[in-house]
Amino acid sequence: MKDYKDLITGRDGNPIRILMVGKHTCIRVIRYARALKSVGYEVDLLTNKISYGTEVFDRVGFWHNEKQFKTHLCEFKNAYDIINCHNEPDTMTFWIREVIGKKSKTKLINDFHDLDNIRRGYIPIEERKAFNSADAVIYVSEPIQEICNKLHSVKVPTMVMYNYPTQSMLDTVKIDWDKVPSKKKTLVYEGGVNPIGTSDDIRYMNEIFKYRNLFPIFKALVELGNEVHVIPGNIDAYYTGQHVGAVVYPPMEFDKLLQKMAEYKYNLLIFNNKDCAQDQVNYTTPNKLWDGLCAGLPSIACWCKETENYVKKHGIGWTFNSLEEIGDCSQLEPEYLNIIENVKVKRNELIFERQIVLFENLCAQLLKVDKKTAPDDIKQQLIFEYGKKSTLKLLK
Repeated sequence: MKDYKDLITGRDGNPIRILMVGKHTCIRVIRYARALKSVGYEVDLLTNKISYGTEVFDRVGFWHNEKQFKTHLCEFKNAYDIINCHNEPDTMTFWIREVIGKKSKTKLINDFHDLDNIRRGYIPIEERKAFNSADAVIYVSEPIQEICNKLHSVKVPTMVMYNYPTQSMLDTVKIDWDKVPSKKKTLVYEGGVNPIGTSDDIRYMNEIFKYRNLFPIFKALVELGNEVHVIPGNIDAYYTGQHVGAVVYPPMEFDKLLQKMAEYKYNLLIFNNKDCAQDQVNYTTPNKLWDGLCAGLPSIACWCKETENYVKKHGIGWTFNSLEEIGDCSQLEPEYLNIIENVKVKRNELIFERQIVLFENLCAQLLKVDKKTAPDDIKQQLIFEYGKKSTLKLLK
């Protein structure tokens, strides 16, 4: 076993080289890269979009189409020990497998952000091929891991990695904890929100992504006596949502978003899922859970089962079964300071850098090289987070 501060090395004795692949290069990819870079690895990117945070990578390749993707990878494939592919789409995974071959020394780890078998209730051929192409699979939650391992008859190693903030993200948010108790009673929601309208496109969006039809919920919370602030990820929600009674902002750059969230009192984790019929909500934990924690906010969770379970497990907020139970939030005030004290602790504990050793050891397992140990406090935290069996598979 290697020491915790050591890097995983390949059979040539050099630190492993990692290529991350994604079309959108979303915030989850950036967080992975920042955590791995903080340990000391070189991390490159092959992407279709130069987005927020891509400056963290050592090298960046860009592709427009399948031909460019495969040409680039064919030229550089032998430079990497690990290729970490982040869906969606799923097609990138089997493009990679076609280039590197079935018995490549380079190992392919699929990180599934979104899966149609969960979101839409059917399995596209591309999803099946993506699972069949992987040397290992990473999921965003334990329920999705359990469902997909069974559904796809997964035989390769799998693990769960939540979408934690990084230490650098915490460092960008300035919080005056002495002033937190006197904050004005405000709720903030950040993330995707369906725009308001009657066009065919919006009606279709509300049908397919019902859980994001949130303006009626914001309006109801305002009518219950709450001051609601909304920072949507899409500009059409900003333009169409100005009349519902909530304060709606235009989309913000991520670093500015976290500091803006820190101005408010409660992090709102809610979806249009009153009947609990949408598995995409029931079985996942959204980025906004950890964004709120990063901003120092306790959470209000409603109609999102797995997220509610996480909030309760870590004692970082409250869970509700209805908007009426939430009311005007005045009943939360007596517990607020105790919850804030727990938020302070969990905010520094639940960061990507403290969890990334699991990913490192998964890489070591695939490459058949020595894994790393972990300090006892990190090991115990990981056992609490992911369970003893799953954790010790990678930390033994």
